[in-house]
Amino acid sequence: MWEELTPREREVLSIIVEGYIESTSPIGSRYVSKKSSLHLSPATMRNIMADLTEKGYLKQPHTSAGRVPTEKGLRFYVGYVLRPQLLGEEKRRIEEYFKHTREYEFSEILEMTSRFISNETRLLGMAVAPRISFMKWKQIDFVLVRPGMVMAILVLEGGMVHNRIIRLKESRITPEDLIKFSNYLNEKFQGQTLPQVKAGIRKEMEEARKRFNNLYFNALKLAQKTCEGEEDQEVFVEGTFKVIDRIDPRDLERMKTLLEFLEKRSELLKLLDKIDDPEGIFITFGREFFGSELEEWSIISSPYGVGGEPLGIIGTIGPLYMNYSKLIPMVDYMAKMLSEILENRL
Repeated sequence: MWEELTPREREVLSIIVEGYIESTSPIGSRYVSKKSSLHLSPATMRNIMADLTEKGYLKQPHTSAGRVPTEKGLRFYVGYVLRPQLLGEEKRRIEEYFKHTREYEFSEILEMTSRFISNETRLLGMAVAPRISFMKWKQIDFVLVRPGMVMAILVLEGGMVHNRIIRLKESRITPEDLIKFSNYLNEKFQGQTLPQVKAGIRKEMEEARKRFNNLYFNALKLAQKTCEGEEDQEVFVEGTFKVIDRIDPRDLERMKTLLEFLEKRSELLKLLDKIDDPEGIFITFGREFFGSELEEWSIISSPYGVGGEPLGIIGTIGPLYMNYSKLIPMVDYMAKMLSEILENRL
Protein backbone atom coordinates (compact mmCIF):
# COMPACT_ATOMS: atom_id res chain seq x y z
CA MET A 1 0.00 0.00 0.00
CA TRP A 2 2.75 2.44 1.01
CA GLU A 3 4.79 1.80 -2.15
CA GLU A 4 2.01 2.72 -4.60
CA LEU A 5 1.92 6.32 -3.35
CA THR A 6 4.44 8.98 -4.28
CA PRO A 7 5.95 11.16 -1.50
CA ARG A 8 3.69 14.01 -2.65
CA GLU A 9 0.59 11.82 -2.43
CA ARG A 10 1.54 10.57 1.03
CA GLU A 11 1.86 14.10 2.38
CA VAL A 12 -1.37 15.29 0.79
CA LEU A 13 -3.28 12.25 2.05
CA SER A 14 -1.92 12.74 5.59
CA ILE A 15 -2.98 16.40 5.61
CA ILE A 16 -6.47 15.52 4.43
CA VAL A 17 -6.90 12.74 7.01
CA GLU A 18 -5.72 14.97 9.87
CA GLY A 19 -7.86 17.87 8.67
CA TYR A 20 -10.90 15.63 8.37
CA ILE A 21 -10.41 14.18 11.89
CA GLU A 22 -10.16 17.71 13.28
CA SER A 23 -13.05 19.30 11.37
CA THR A 24 -15.21 16.33 10.24
CA SER A 25 -15.74 18.31 7.02
CA PRO A 26 -14.48 17.74 3.44
CA ILE A 27 -10.99 19.18 2.90
CA GLY A 28 -10.36 21.47 -0.08
CA SER A 29 -7.24 22.01 -2.16
CA ARG A 30 -6.64 25.51 -0.77
CA TYR A 31 -6.45 24.12 2.79
CA VAL A 32 -4.02 21.40 1.68
CA SER A 33 -1.87 23.94 -0.16
CA LYS A 34 -1.55 26.10 2.97
CA LYS A 35 -0.75 23.16 5.26
CA SER A 36 1.67 21.42 2.94
CA SER A 37 5.45 21.84 2.84
CA LEU A 38 5.40 21.15 -0.91
CA HIS A 39 4.79 24.80 -1.93
CA LEU A 40 2.34 23.79 -4.63
CA SER A 41 -0.64 25.73 -5.94
CA PRO A 42 -4.25 24.74 -5.14
CA ALA A 43 -4.65 23.71 -8.78
CA THR A 44 -1.73 21.28 -8.54
CA MET A 45 -3.12 19.97 -5.24
CA ARG A 46 -6.45 19.30 -6.93
CA ASN A 47 -4.67 17.09 -9.46
CA ILE A 48 -2.92 15.12 -6.69
CA MET A 49 -6.22 14.79 -4.82
CA ALA A 50 -7.88 13.53 -8.02
CA ASP A 51 -5.16 10.86 -8.36
CA LEU A 52 -5.68 9.79 -4.74
CA THR A 53 -9.41 9.58 -5.38
CA GLU A 54 -8.84 7.40 -8.43
CA LYS A 55 -6.63 5.09 -6.33
CA GLY A 56 -9.35 4.75 -3.70
CA TYR A 57 -7.76 6.72 -0.83
CA LEU A 58 -10.15 9.70 -1.03
CA LYS A 59 -13.73 10.31 -2.06
CA GLN A 60 -15.71 13.42 -2.97
CA PRO A 61 -19.09 13.63 -1.20
CA HIS A 62 -20.41 16.22 -3.68
CA THR A 63 -19.21 17.55 -7.01
CA SER A 64 -18.20 20.96 -5.63
CA ALA A 65 -17.01 19.70 -2.23
CA GLY A 66 -13.52 18.88 -1.07
CA ARG A 67 -12.31 15.35 -0.34
CA VAL A 68 -12.66 13.03 2.66
CA PRO A 69 -10.61 9.89 3.35
CA THR A 70 -12.01 6.46 2.55
CA GLU A 71 -11.46 3.45 4.78
CA LYS A 72 -8.43 2.68 2.63
CA GLY A 73 -7.08 6.18 3.25
CA LEU A 74 -7.64 5.91 6.99
CA ARG A 75 -6.01 2.47 7.06
CA PHE A 76 -2.97 3.90 5.28
CA TYR A 77 -2.76 6.81 7.72
CA VAL A 78 -3.09 4.66 10.85
CA GLY A 79 -0.67 2.04 9.57
CA TYR A 80 2.10 4.20 8.10
CA VAL A 81 1.80 7.81 9.28
CA LEU A 82 0.18 7.93 12.70
CA ARG A 83 2.43 8.55 15.69
CA PRO A 84 0.45 7.86 18.90
CA GLN A 85 0.69 10.60 21.50
CA LEU A 86 2.61 9.87 24.67
CA LEU A 87 0.28 9.48 27.63
CA GLY A 88 0.70 12.15 30.28
CA GLU A 89 -2.19 13.21 32.46
CA GLU A 90 -4.33 10.42 30.96
CA LYS A 91 -1.86 7.78 32.20
CA ARG A 92 -2.06 9.13 35.75
CA ARG A 93 -5.88 9.08 35.63
CA ILE A 94 -5.93 5.53 34.30
CA GLU A 95 -3.56 4.29 37.00
CA GLU A 96 -5.50 6.09 39.73
CA TYR A 97 -8.78 4.69 38.46
CA PHE A 98 -7.63 1.08 38.33
CA LYS A 99 -6.00 1.38 41.75
CA HIS A 100 -9.47 1.93 43.23
CA THR A 101 -11.11 -0.97 41.35
CA ARG A 102 -8.82 -3.82 42.38
CA GLU A 103 -11.03 -5.12 45.20
CA TYR A 104 -14.11 -5.51 43.01
CA GLU A 105 -15.28 -8.66 41.25
CA PHE A 106 -13.72 -8.82 37.79
CA SER A 107 -17.09 -8.50 36.03
CA GLU A 108 -17.71 -5.30 37.98
CA ILE A 109 -14.26 -4.02 37.01
CA LEU A 110 -15.07 -4.63 33.33
CA GLU A 111 -18.39 -2.81 33.60
CA MET A 112 -16.65 0.11 35.33
CA THR A 113 -13.90 0.03 32.70
CA SER A 114 -16.39 0.39 29.83
CA ARG A 115 -17.85 3.41 31.64
CA PHE A 116 -14.39 4.85 32.29
CA ILE A 117 -13.40 4.44 28.63
CA SER A 118 -16.56 6.28 27.59
CA ASN A 119 -15.89 9.10 30.05
CA GLU A 120 -12.29 9.47 28.85
CA THR A 121 -13.00 9.25 25.12
CA ARG A 122 -16.50 10.82 25.03
CA LEU A 123 -17.41 7.86 22.81
CA LEU A 124 -18.80 4.38 23.40
CA GLY A 125 -16.78 2.30 25.84
CA MET A 126 -16.76 -1.47 25.44
CA ALA A 127 -15.48 -4.36 27.56
CA VAL A 128 -15.89 -8.07 26.89
CA ALA A 129 -15.41 -10.59 29.70
CA PRO A 130 -13.36 -13.76 29.21
CA ARG A 131 -15.17 -16.88 28.11
CA ILE A 132 -16.11 -18.77 31.23
CA SER A 133 -14.59 -21.97 29.82
CA PHE A 134 -11.13 -20.35 29.93
CA MET A 135 -11.32 -19.63 33.65
CA LYS A 136 -10.48 -21.99 36.52
CA TRP A 137 -12.67 -23.02 39.42
CA LYS A 138 -11.63 -21.34 42.64
CA GLN A 139 -14.51 -21.82 45.05
CA ILE A 140 -18.20 -22.62 45.23
CA ASP A 141 -20.62 -21.84 48.07
CA PHE A 142 -24.30 -22.62 48.48
CA VAL A 143 -26.92 -20.61 50.37
CA LEU A 144 -30.30 -22.08 51.29
CA VAL A 145 -32.86 -19.49 50.17
CA ARG A 146 -35.85 -21.58 51.29
CA PRO A 147 -36.68 -25.29 51.28
CA GLY A 148 -36.13 -26.58 47.76
CA MET A 149 -34.32 -23.44 46.57
CA VAL A 150 -30.54 -22.86 46.73
CA MET A 151 -28.32 -20.02 45.53
CA ALA A 152 -24.99 -21.21 44.11
CA ILE A 153 -22.09 -18.74 44.17
CA LEU A 154 -19.27 -19.83 41.87
CA VAL A 155 -15.99 -17.91 42.10
CA LEU A 156 -13.48 -18.35 39.27
CA GLU A 157 -9.81 -17.45 39.34
CA GLY A 158 -9.33 -13.80 38.45
CA GLY A 159 -12.29 -12.76 40.61
CA MET A 160 -15.18 -13.55 38.27
CA VAL A 161 -18.30 -14.44 40.26
CA HIS A 162 -21.42 -16.18 38.93
CA ASN A 163 -24.61 -16.59 40.94
CA ARG A 164 -27.38 -18.99 40.09
CA ILE A 165 -30.69 -19.89 41.73
CA ILE A 166 -31.29 -23.65 41.66
CA ARG A 167 -34.62 -25.32 42.41
CA LEU A 168 -34.39 -28.79 43.91
CA LYS A 169 -36.84 -31.67 44.07
CA GLU A 170 -35.22 -32.61 47.36
CA SER A 171 -36.59 -30.16 49.95
CA ARG A 172 -34.89 -31.68 53.02
CA ILE A 173 -31.37 -30.38 52.26
CA THR A 174 -30.09 -28.32 55.21
CA PRO A 175 -27.52 -25.51 55.47
CA GLU A 176 -25.16 -28.04 57.07
CA ASP A 177 -25.53 -30.30 54.00
CA LEU A 178 -24.69 -27.38 51.74
CA ILE A 179 -21.47 -26.68 53.66
CA LYS A 180 -20.47 -30.34 53.20
CA PHE A 181 -21.33 -30.10 49.49
CA SER A 182 -19.18 -27.01 48.93
CA ASN A 183 -16.23 -28.43 50.92
CA TYR A 184 -16.31 -31.62 48.88
CA LEU A 185 -16.60 -29.84 45.53
CA ASN A 186 -13.89 -27.28 46.27
CA GLU A 187 -11.47 -30.02 47.29
CA LYS A 188 -12.31 -32.02 44.18
CA PHE A 189 -12.33 -29.34 41.46
CA GLN A 190 -10.26 -26.35 42.61
CA GLY A 191 -7.86 -25.18 39.87
CA GLN A 192 -9.69 -26.97 37.04
CA THR A 193 -11.31 -25.25 34.04
CA LEU A 194 -15.08 -25.56 33.68
CA PRO A 195 -14.86 -28.10 30.81
CA GLN A 196 -12.65 -30.23 33.07
CA VAL A 197 -15.09 -29.76 35.96
CA LYS A 198 -18.08 -30.80 33.81
CA ALA A 199 -16.28 -33.93 32.63
CA GLY A 200 -15.24 -34.70 36.21
CA ILE A 201 -18.80 -34.25 37.49
CA ARG A 202 -20.19 -36.76 34.99
CA LYS A 203 -17.58 -39.32 36.01
CA GLU A 204 -18.02 -38.73 39.75
CA MET A 205 -21.83 -38.95 39.50
CA GLU A 206 -21.57 -42.43 38.05
CA GLU A 207 -19.29 -43.46 40.91
CA ALA A 208 -21.64 -41.93 43.51
CA ARG A 209 -24.59 -43.82 41.99
CA LYS A 210 -22.72 -47.11 42.16
CA ARG A 211 -21.87 -46.54 45.82
CA PHE A 212 -25.36 -45.22 46.72
CA ASN A 213 -23.68 -42.15 48.17
CA ASN A 214 -26.50 -39.60 48.26
CA LEU A 215 -24.36 -36.89 49.87
CA TYR A 216 -21.81 -36.78 47.05
CA PHE A 217 -24.45 -37.35 44.38
CA ASN A 218 -26.51 -34.37 45.55
CA ALA A 219 -23.39 -32.21 45.76
CA LEU A 220 -22.41 -33.13 42.22
CA LYS A 221 -25.95 -32.52 40.97
CA LEU A 222 -25.87 -29.02 42.42
CA ALA A 223 -22.47 -28.36 40.82
CA GLN A 224 -23.75 -29.64 37.48
CA LYS A 225 -26.72 -27.26 37.57
CA THR A 226 -24.42 -24.38 38.53
CA CYS A 227 -22.17 -24.98 35.52
CA GLU A 228 -24.98 -25.43 32.99
CA GLY A 229 -25.00 -22.80 30.26
CA GLU A 230 -21.98 -20.94 31.59
CA GLU A 231 -20.40 -20.42 28.16
CA ASP A 232 -21.72 -16.92 27.46
CA GLN A 233 -19.45 -13.88 27.52
CA GLU A 234 -20.61 -10.73 29.24
CA VAL A 235 -20.46 -7.60 27.08
CA PHE A 236 -20.55 -4.12 28.60
CA VAL A 237 -21.21 -1.06 26.42
CA GLU A 238 -21.48 2.42 27.93
CA GLY A 239 -21.76 6.00 26.67
CA THR A 240 -24.58 6.16 24.14
CA PHE A 241 -25.53 9.73 24.99
CA LYS A 242 -21.92 10.90 24.81
CA VAL A 243 -21.71 9.81 21.18
CA ILE A 244 -25.08 11.34 20.33
CA ASP A 245 -23.86 14.68 21.71
CA ARG A 246 -20.77 14.56 19.46
CA ILE A 247 -22.16 13.50 16.12
CA ASP A 248 -23.82 15.63 13.47
CA PRO A 249 -27.64 15.63 13.90
CA ARG A 250 -27.82 14.36 10.34
CA ASP A 251 -25.99 11.22 11.49
CA LEU A 252 -28.61 10.25 14.11
CA GLU A 253 -30.08 7.65 11.77
CA ARG A 254 -26.65 5.99 11.54
CA MET A 255 -26.43 6.14 15.34
CA LYS A 256 -29.77 4.37 15.58
CA THR A 257 -28.48 1.63 13.28
CA LEU A 258 -25.37 1.20 15.44
CA LEU A 259 -27.40 0.94 18.64
CA GLU A 260 -29.68 -1.67 17.08
CA PHE A 261 -26.55 -3.62 16.14
CA LEU A 262 -25.12 -3.38 19.66
CA GLU A 263 -28.38 -4.64 21.14
CA LYS A 264 -27.86 -7.91 19.25
CA ARG A 265 -25.35 -9.28 21.71
CA SER A 266 -24.64 -12.42 19.68
CA GLU A 267 -23.84 -10.32 16.58
CA LEU A 268 -21.45 -8.14 18.57
CA LEU A 269 -19.65 -11.22 19.92
CA LYS A 270 -19.25 -12.58 16.37
CA LEU A 271 -17.68 -9.28 15.38
CA LEU A 272 -15.36 -9.27 18.38
CA ASP A 273 -14.25 -12.83 17.63
CA LYS A 274 -13.03 -11.55 14.27
CA ILE A 275 -11.01 -8.67 15.73
CA ASP A 276 -9.50 -10.60 18.66
CA ASP A 277 -5.79 -10.06 17.88
CA PRO A 278 -3.26 -11.37 20.43
CA GLU A 279 -0.64 -8.99 19.06
CA GLY A 280 -2.27 -5.95 20.65
CA ILE A 281 -4.15 -2.91 19.40
CA PHE A 282 -6.53 -3.51 16.52
CA ILE A 283 -8.43 -0.91 14.49
CA THR A 284 -11.54 -1.83 12.56
CA PHE A 285 -13.01 0.51 9.97
CA GLY A 286 -16.64 0.62 8.90
CA ARG A 287 -17.67 -1.89 6.33
CA GLU A 288 -14.64 -4.16 7.00
CA PHE A 289 -16.79 -5.92 9.60
CA PHE A 290 -19.93 -3.87 10.14
CA GLY A 291 -21.12 -3.89 6.54
CA SER A 292 -22.38 -0.96 4.49
CA GLU A 293 -25.04 0.09 7.02
CA LEU A 294 -22.37 0.95 9.61
CA GLU A 295 -19.57 2.08 7.35
CA GLU A 296 -19.17 5.41 9.16
CA TRP A 297 -18.10 3.76 12.47
CA SER A 298 -14.81 2.46 13.75
CA ILE A 299 -13.55 0.32 16.66
CA ILE A 300 -10.24 0.69 18.50
CA SER A 301 -9.73 -2.46 20.55
CA SER A 302 -7.05 -4.26 22.52
CA PRO A 303 -7.02 -7.68 24.19
CA TYR A 304 -6.21 -8.31 27.84
CA GLY A 305 -5.23 -11.63 29.34
CA VAL A 306 -2.72 -13.69 31.27
CA GLY A 307 0.75 -14.79 30.21
CA GLY A 308 0.29 -13.51 26.68
CA GLU A 309 -2.97 -15.46 26.28
CA PRO A 310 -5.82 -13.09 25.26
CA LEU A 311 -8.94 -13.69 27.36
CA GLY A 312 -11.11 -10.64 26.63
CA ILE A 313 -11.25 -7.33 24.78
CA ILE A 314 -11.76 -3.68 25.67
CA GLY A 315 -12.15 -0.79 23.29
CA THR A 316 -14.01 2.24 22.07
CA ILE A 317 -16.53 2.62 19.25
CA GLY A 318 -16.97 5.95 17.50
CA PRO A 319 -17.17 7.79 14.18
CA LEU A 320 -14.46 7.28 11.56
CA TYR A 321 -13.03 10.71 12.40
CA MET A 322 -11.89 9.70 15.93
CA ASN A 323 -8.63 11.09 17.32
CA TYR A 324 -6.65 7.88 16.75
CA SER A 325 -3.31 9.24 17.96
CA LYS A 326 -4.82 9.93 21.40
CA LEU A 327 -7.21 6.99 21.72
CA ILE A 328 -4.92 4.15 20.62
CA PRO A 329 -2.41 4.50 23.50
CA MET A 330 -5.24 5.03 26.01
CA VAL A 331 -7.04 1.81 25.07
CA ASP A 332 -3.76 -0.09 24.90
CA TYR A 333 -2.68 1.06 28.37
CA MET A 334 -6.06 0.22 29.94
CA ALA A 335 -5.82 -3.30 28.50
CA LYS A 336 -2.38 -3.67 30.08
CA MET A 337 -3.79 -2.56 33.45
CA LEU A 338 -6.58 -5.17 33.22
CA SER A 339 -4.02 -7.85 32.36
CA GLU A 340 -2.00 -6.85 35.41
CA ILE A 341 -5.07 -7.13 37.67
CA LEU A 342 -5.79 -10.63 36.33
CA GLU A 343 -2.14 -11.71 36.70
CA ASN A 344 -2.06 -10.56 40.32
CA ARG A 345 -5.19 -12.55 41.16
CA LEU A 346 -3.95 -15.90 39.85
